[in-house]
Parts: sequence; C-alpha cells; structure tokens
Amino acid sequence: MKLVYIITAQLLFILGVSHIKAQAISFPDPNFKAAVIAAGVDTNNDGNIQKSEAAKIKKLYVNNAGITSLVGIKNFTGLEDFGFFENKVKTVDLEGMKNLKFVYGFRNEITQVKLKGCTNLVEVALDNNLLSSFDLTGFNELVEIDVNWNRLQSANVSNNPKLQKVKMFDNQMTEFNADGSLELTELNLSWNNLSELDLRQFSNLRSVKLVDNLLRKINVTGLSALEVLNCEAIKKPGLLTQINTSGLMNLKEFKW
Repeated sequence: MKLVYIITAQLLFILGVSHIKAQAISFPDPNFKAAVIAAGVDTNNDGNIQKSEAAKIKKLYVNNAGITSLVGIKNFTGLEDFGFFENKVKTVDLEGMKNLKFVYGFRNEITQVKLKGCTNLVEVALDNNLLSSFDLTGFNELVEIDVNWNRLQSANVSNNPKLQKVKMFDNQMTEFNADGSLELTELNLSWNNLSELDLRQFSNLRSVKLVDNLLRKINVTGLSALEVLNCEAIKKPGLLTQINTSGLMNLKEFKW
C-alpha cells in the first residue's frame, strides 16, 4: 500500500512538472526571452515565462537587448504599453492584441508591421526604421502616429476619428492619405516627395509642416484654426507658384 502511495505521488509530481513546462512560452529569440526575464516577468524564478505570468503584464519595455524576433509577445494578452527601442527587429506582428494602447519601436530594422485587431491603439511610434509603406486605417482610439526617418513611399492613415497628430518627416513619400481623419491638428510631412495636397477637410489643423517636398499645389483655404504653415524649399527646388491663404485668420507663421 505504501509503495502504491509513493508511486502515485511521484506520478502526480511528474504530471505537475509536465503541466508547468507545457504552460511555458516558447521564445525563438533567446535575447527576447532574456530581456523579458530581466524585466521581472518571471515571478516564480524558474527561468521560464508561463502564460499565466505573461497575462498579468500591462507594461513591457525590452530596449537595447539585441532582439531580432518578437515571437511570443502575443501571450501577453493584457499588455497595454509595449516598447522595444534599439533592437534589430524586422517584423512586428501584434495582430489581435486588443488591449494594446502604446507601441514604441524606435531604432530597429522594421520592414513590416501588423496591427490588425489592435482596436484600442492610442499611439504608434516607429521612428528610425526601414518601412516603405504604412497602412493604419480605421482605428477608433488612435491619437498619434510617429513614423519619421523611414523609407516610406506611401502612407494611409484614413478613417481614424480621434487622430490628432501625424509625423512622417524624412521619408520618400509620393502618396499620403488621411481622408476621414477629421480631428487632425498637427501634420508634419517635411522632407518627402509629395507634389499635391488638399487639406481643406481638416478644419482643426493648427500646424502643417511640408518643408522640402516637391509641392506644385497645396489647398489650405478656409482652415481658420491654422497657425503654422511651412512649405519652404531649402534643398529641393521650389515648385509652388502660389498659395491661397483666404480664411487663414489665425495664421502666425507662414513660410514658403
């Protein structure tokens, strides 16, 4: 009887250990795992991250850690604030992470971003990467987008009802679309290759910066809230021959 009890206890122990291992998250990139552990997520100090541990985390920053892959991040189901500055990440797949509000991925090597289903996004900042296109449309809570110093040739940030600030300077854009994002107050698309912009639908705009583009035509008539309009041509040829400023009753800074 005692032997049976010992065997049963051992079996239960083995099954328990197996269950714990089964709940451990697989991180293909050991640097990502190490950074997560260093961030204090491994609360039971077993050298692994269980799904139950990850699910409790709302804020995670894994900066300057030599990370190349973020695979495993989707196990952080309660994550709201995620930062991974100064790594070597090429693909960012955060699809379906509905609790995410803030995404900060400065200074990586990002060429692809997947954010479908991140319905509570408030701010996305991906400066200093290698993105050639950017499509972030239809996010009801999105307020600010920063994608400066990339390789963007086109960007679509349309139909974001709360979007206020868009900064995409120092890219290579020839196309930009923000139709339906009517709460825009600040737009900085300087140092791109845009040739024509019609901004009349954005009645709340206060600052528009378009330094060193290839602008031939810009329409800003009637934007009564506009305070700053800068279309200077410094290093690129000045192709604008006229700008109609009628209705710009609050304009304080005007350069072209």
